[in-house]
Amino acid sequence: MIGPPSPSPSSPHHLRGIDLAKITSRSLYIQALFAPERQQGPGFAFALLPAITRLYATAGDRGRALVRHMGFFGTHPVLAGYVLGVTARLEERRAQGAPILDAEIEQAKRSLASPLAALGDPLFWVTLRPFAGLVGILGMTLFPLADRVGPDFRVLVCPLLMLLTYNAVALNHRVFGARRGYALADEPGKLLHSLRLQSLRTFFERMSAFAFGALIVLTLWPMTESADPSGLGAAHPAGVLLPFALGWLGTAILLRRWPGRCVEIALTAALVALVVSTRV
Repeated sequence: MIGPPSPSPSSPHHLRGIDLAKITSRSLYIQALFAPERQQGPGFAFALLPAITRLYATAGDRGRALVRHMGFFGTHPVLAGYVLGVTARLEERRAQGAPILDAEIEQAKRSLASPLAALGDPLFWVTLRPFAGLVGILGMTLFPLADRVGPDFRVLVCPLLMLLTYNAVALNHRVFGARRGYALADEPGKLLHSLRLQSLRTFFERMSAFAFGALIVLTLWPMTESADPSGLGAAHPAGVLLPFALGWLGTAILLRRWPGRCVEIALTAALVALVVSTRV
């Protein structure tokens, strides 16, 4: 096992704010160096390089530190900054002469990366991203229809609102993750608890249900009030609503089999019902 390097009096062993800022900026590209065998390992080493350069004076020490973080690593990319901050703090202590071995640093990385991935994937991919899309779609309904002549600028509203909604949550973790991880490196449990990721997921799940319900109402209202060229009378709105009622029933049944696919199942059922209803 490789032990800590011998401290050199000429080597700066303290990280600065600018170093954490560089780590933060580089963490935005952690997926750019994604490798099948090591996943985010090369990107993690690239993001941590400013700290390695600051802490270790010799090329040998820097090379060993860089190789130490080129191995397998995987967590949610939005939350990777917290692991980078904790790792930077451990590397700083090691450079200062603390008896911290490679295995201890690797264990600290993995013990934090795994729960962040387990909490981050359901929050950002399964819950927040679909909710941001629903916000973008609903935002388009606030603008009047465009004139027949000229471009319809409402098409820009949906992606803009989606990006703003998603990044209103994600950017907070991306920008302040490394600093927060560095400050709470000695208390990883407190760090995880302070993020309240499970509470955020519950909140956005409820908001997604509300937004999805609002979207269904806004879709059904004009359809049930639309013209009845076939003279069906009351059968016209009933024919519009029936596919959606069957879709809701099918969704409830399918969720018993795939409880983690609520957003995908609900959207699929709504789209199928919409296609069927427009043929009435």
